[in-house]
Amino acid sequence: MGGILEGLRVADASQFNAGPIVSLYLAGWGADVVKVERPGGEDSRAIGPFRAGESSYFMSLNRGKRSMTLNLKHPSGLAAFKRLARWADVVVENLAPGVMDRLGAGCDALRAGNPRLIYGAVSGFGQAGPHAKRPAFDSLLQAAGGLISVTGPAGGPPVRVGVSVVDIASGLFLLSGVLAALWRRERTGEGCRVDASMLGAAVNLMENPVARHSFTGEVPRPEGLTHPVVSPFSGYPTRDGLIYLAISNTNRFRALCQALDKPGLAEDPRFRENQDRLAHDATLRAILDEDFRRRTTAEWEDFLIPRGVPVNAINDVAQVKERFPEAFAEVRHPAAGPALLPASPLAFGGADADFSRPAPRLGEHTGEVLRMLGYPPAEVARMREEGAV
Repeated sequence: MGGILEGLRVADASQFNAGPIVSLYLAGWGADVVKVERPGGEDSRAIGPFRAGESSYFMSLNRGKRSMTLNLKHPSGLAAFKRLARWADVVVENLAPGVMDRLGAGCDALRAGNPRLIYGAVSGFGQAGPHAKRPAFDSLLQAAGGLISVTGPAGGPPVRVGVSVVDIASGLFLLSGVLAALWRRERTGEGCRVDASMLGAAVNLMENPVARHSFTGEVPRPEGLTHPVVSPFSGYPTRDGLIYLAISNTNRFRALCQALDKPGLAEDPRFRENQDRLAHDATLRAILDEDFRRRTTAEWEDFLIPRGVPVNAINDVAQVKERFPEAFAEVRHPAAGPALLPASPLAFGGADADFSRPAPRLGEHTGEVLRMLGYPPAEVARMREEGAV
């Protein structure tokens, strides 16, 4: 079986995270993705840790793609990129607003030669407007969009979310937009531009704090492991670690009380409904703390999950790999060797999803792609001599 996007052609001129994650999924689901890098390579190749000179950061986000080098500031390099865009169904980029236009490789220039092209771009604060020229990195957008303000220990200082969540989310929003635009193209025959902003992604990730503020005027603050509007919904110390308990409604709370052999707790007026439990959360927590310390985390999982009580160990990366190997793909790079990296989060009936192909070496497929685009060997050699590739 082929991938569900088999036959889709993608030119990826993006870098770091928010753009490459779009083409990572497109490639994993079967698209032919050509990653275009400047002759020295895109910056994420220099971000470690490294094995055999290969970047773990680059490896994770660029699996399954072909790599070609092009100098878009050289006329021949720009011409080759435009030819690649005529071949492509989709172009992805996340350079600062206006950079691709100044190079002569922006949306209008590329769609002039390929009206069916879907041009997808990620920016920090939008392509235009009063904030468009502000520097944009994940942590800055976590700060700008409010995520840092609600993350951290209760009563303590705010902290950065531990992963590049805004980069990832903005890329996934753009991925959704690109797929929607491809569906529109099926009906109209026309391509279009799709823009995603990291600010918009951050604000959408803040949906619950934004709604709470809109309804109450309250400015949400860090809550640590505890859910701000549901109880009991938090982490609890066990005999050997921590376990997370997620009681989302009163029926779940009754199941917990039955499992703990405390049915009367569910009838206690202080804990009968969620609002009651929220009002007496500290008292309820003290009761549950005493119970959870009596067993190990694994014992609580084995005991509570079959009884309909939602709990899970708070795993680190090594534990996730050990406990849920099905969520990972083994990638074998010719230089760096094997690595376990995230597999496709989606499964398609009747189609493959392959996230096990390694990331390309810099310029590994330059000659191959140029030949595919119709360049004769002598022209490719000339372009190399002139620094166009």
